[in-house]
Amino acid sequence: MLTYLLNIAFAIAATVLYIKAPWTYSYDYCVALMACFIAQNVLFFATNKRKNWLGFEFFFALSFFLVNFVYPVFYAPTERIYWSFFSFSFNDNYVTRATALAYFGYSWYMLGVTRILQLNREEPSEPTFSITINQYIWFFAITMGAWILFVVTGGLTALQSVYSGQGDLRAVGTFSYFNNIFTIGCYLMAIFIFRLPKQKWWFYLLVIIAFMLILLSTGSRQLTIALALILITGFSMYAYHLKWWQVGILIAGGSIALFLVMALRHEGLDVGAWQAKLAHTKLENFWDIYEDLIVNDVNLFALFGFAQTHELTWFQGMLLDISSPFPGLAGHIIATADVPPEMLHGGDLPTYLLVGPNSVGGTGTNMVGEAYRSFGAVGTAIAMFLIGLWVKESYYRAKDNVYWYLMYFLLVGHALIYPRAPLLFDPRLVTWSLLLLWIVNSITLRIPQINAWLNSLWTRKEDTQ
Repeated sequence: MLTYLLNIAFAIAATVLYIKAPWTYSYDYCVALMACFIAQNVLFFATNKRKNWLGFEFFFALSFFLVNFVYPVFYAPTERIYWSFFSFSFNDNYVTRATALAYFGYSWYMLGVTRILQLNREEPSEPTFSITINQYIWFFAITMGAWILFVVTGGLTALQSVYSGQGDLRAVGTFSYFNNIFTIGCYLMAIFIFRLPKQKWWFYLLVIIAFMLILLSTGSRQLTIALALILITGFSMYAYHLKWWQVGILIAGGSIALFLVMALRHEGLDVGAWQAKLAHTKLENFWDIYEDLIVNDVNLFALFGFAQTHELTWFQGMLLDISSPFPGLAGHIIATADVPPEMLHGGDLPTYLLVGPNSVGGTGTNMVGEAYRSFGAVGTAIAMFLIGLWVKESYYRAKDNVYWYLMYFLLVGHALIYPRAPLLFDPRLVTWSLLLLWIVNSITLRIPQINAWLNSLWTRKEDTQ
C-alpha cells in the first residue's frame, strides 16, 4: 500500500512538472526530472515487498533512464552533437519539455504497475501449471526445423549481409517466415526451460546459448538480448535468487559484450579486421557503452515537435502493427491507404522526420513520443498506465495460467528495447506465440486420447477374431 501511495504522489508531481516545464532548454529542470525519476525507482524497489524484484520493471527502468534522461543532463548543455544521431535537425527548445513528458508518462506507468485489483494479493511462487517434456520437445523440434529452413532459404546469409553493411534490414523473402517461427520457438524454449526438471535443463540451455552466439556472430543482438533477459529472470525466480551485486556484474559484462558486438558488427568473422577495429575504438566516457539506447532520445524530440504542428494521429500510426499478425494485410493497407506509409507504422515516422524518405536504415522511435503524437498528453498518461497495469496483471496471473506466464516473460524479453520501440508491444509476436503454444498444448493433450482410441480399436479387432 505504501508503494501505491508513493507512486500516486510521484504521478501528481510529474503532472505538475510537465505542465510547468519551460519551452526552452533548462539544465536545472532536466536534473530535477532525473532526480525524481531515480528517487521514485529507489523507493519503488525499497518499499515493494515483492520477492522477485528482478523482472520487467527493473530492466525497463534501466532502459528508460538511458533513453530519456542521459542526453538532456550529460550532453545537451555542452556536447549537443556528441553522437552523429544528434546532428539530425530537431528543435533544442523542446528538450526540457519533452523530457518532462517522458517522466510524466513513466510516472503513470509506475502507478499502473503498482495498481493491483486485490491489494492483498499473494506473492506468486511456483506456477500451478506444468510443462511436460513432451511439450518441450515440440518447442525444440519446431525451433530446430525453422532454423534449418531459415538457413537453407538464405536467411542467415541475408542477416550477415545486413550487419556487414551490404544488405537491407527490411528485405523480405521466404526466409522471413521461417525466421518468425524460429524466433517464437526460441522464446518458448527460453521461457519454459525452468519449468522442466533440473536434470533436463542443461542440454536445452546449451542449444539456446548456441543460437544466441550464432546470432551475435552476425551482428544481430535483439533476440540474443531478449533471450538473455528471459533466462536471467527465470533463473533468478526458479533456480537461484540473484542478489543485487550479481545482477550488477551480469549487466556490466553484458553491456561491454554488446558494445563490442556493435563495434565489430560490420567486420564479419575476420579476426584481423576485429583487431584493427578495436585498435581504433575508444571509450571516451562511461555512457559510450550505452550509445544504442541513449541516441533514441532524438526520436522523442522529433515526435514531440511533430505533435506541436500536426493533429493527433490516434490509431492511424498503429495500423500496420495491429494488422501484423495477419500475413499480407499490412501490404493491402499500405496499397489502399491515402496517407504516406510512414504514418501507418510506429517507428517509421521519426526516421522520416529526421532522415527523410527512402531511408535504407531507421532511427528507431520512442514509446512516449509515439503515445504523445497519437493521443496527446492525457492519452499518454492513460496509455502508459495501461501498460503498467498489463505488466502487473501478467506477473500475478502467470502463477495459474500458462498463457499469462508466456505473456509476462515475453514482456521481460523486450523490457530493454520497449522504451525505444512502438507503443504497441509487437502484436504479431504475441499472437503467434500464444497460438503456437495453444497448438502444441492441444496436440500433446490429444495424443493420449488418440492412443487410447487406437488401442480400443485394436482391442475390438482382437476380440472379433
